[in-house]
Amino acid sequence: MNYEFPGALPDQNIILSKESLVEEANCVLTFPFYRGKLVLVRHHSRGWELPGGKREEGESIIQAAIREMYEETGGELDSIERIGQYLIYEKTRLVFVKNIYISKVRILRELPDGFETNAVMLVDTIPKQLEIMNDPTFSPFMKDHVYLIASEWIKDHRFTHC
Repeated sequence: MNYEFPGALPDQNIILSKESLVEEANCVLTFPFYRGKLVLVRHHSRGWELPGGKREEGESIIQAAIREMYEETGGELDSIERIGQYLIYEKTRLVFVKNIYISKVRILRELPDGFETNAVMLVDTIPKQLEIMNDPTFSPFMKDHVYLIASEWIKDHRFTHC
């Protein structure tokens, strides 16, 4: 089943699926869990959000997820699983192909300097969409339906209870 809805920014449209819609993703989004708690990062200008980012030249998409996790949280992954993919269109042009992952974090180290996040927060329960929508400290990227739907997909995953 595919979901289609507006994105977080004007003129964006998103198609979301548990299946791969496009073979080669160029971005990642991760729902990381450390000791059963969801790891969120505070982007210096957008606010609280899930770790993620763009794949670099010569990097596999899994390597991108591992690197982004370290750069944004100081975390090292123990396990990672793809749970879905979404496409972001701006007007009619496909801009981003993001694989969505759930991961188990082995260790959280000190947040590295020089990247775009400035804090890490561990939350006991996955925040509900209504909580995020009404809280201006959350990134606009957490306020679209990607988070709402994907958080339902992972709510009973084994990584959420470790």
